[in-house]
Amino acid sequence: MDALVVVDMQKDFCYENGALFIGKHVKSIFEPLRKVVEHARSKGIPVIFTQDWHREDDAEFNIWPKHCIAGSEGAEIIDELNPQPKDYRVRKRRYSAFFGTDLDLTLRELGVKRLFVAGVVTNICVLHTVGDAVLRGYEVAVLKDCTTALSNYDYEYAMKHMENVFRVEIISSEDFLSSV
Repeated sequence: MDALVVVDMQKDFCYENGALFIGKHVKSIFEPLRKVVEHARSKGIPVIFTQDWHREDDAEFNIWPKHCIAGSEGAEIIDELNPQPKDYRVRKRRYSAFFGTDLDLTLRELGVKRLFVAGVVTNICVLHTVGDAVLRGYEVAVLKDCTTALSNYDYEYAMKHMENVFRVEIISSEDFLSSV
C-alpha cells in the first residue's frame, strides 16, 4: 500500500504573514500539491499531514525564530489543501516526522510500503523525514514540483542528496497523477 506524506504545509511557513515564511515561491507548489492530495484521497491512499508543533520554550527556537506554536493559527495546515477529518496528522517537535512520533507505527498498521513525500522545507524537514523513511525500509518517491526550500541551492542540494544518497525516486506531480 502507498501513503502520501505532506510535510509541514503550515500557515507559518506558507503564508506571507507567517512567523517563518519561506518566500513567495512557496505558492508555486500549492496547486500541484492540491491536485496530488485530492487524487490520493480519490484513490483511497492515506494522506498524512505532518505539523511542526512546538512548545513556547522549544529548544529549536535557539536556531529558528518562534513558529508553529502548538494550537496556534500558524501551526495549522494551509487552507488550499483542505485538510479532512479522515486525513492523518502527525505532530512533531523536530525535523523528522519519525522522531518522537507514531508515524512509523501508523504506517505499519496501515500496511504501507511506499511513501510519496511532498511539502516544505526540502532541505530540512522533507530531507530528514525522507532519510528516516529510507532507513526504516520504506520505498520513497519525492514529488519534485510539490516541495520547495528557502533557496534554489538548498532545494537542488536536498534533491540530489535524496536521489544519490537515499536512492529515492524523484517524480513530478503529473507522474503521480498518471500512475497512481
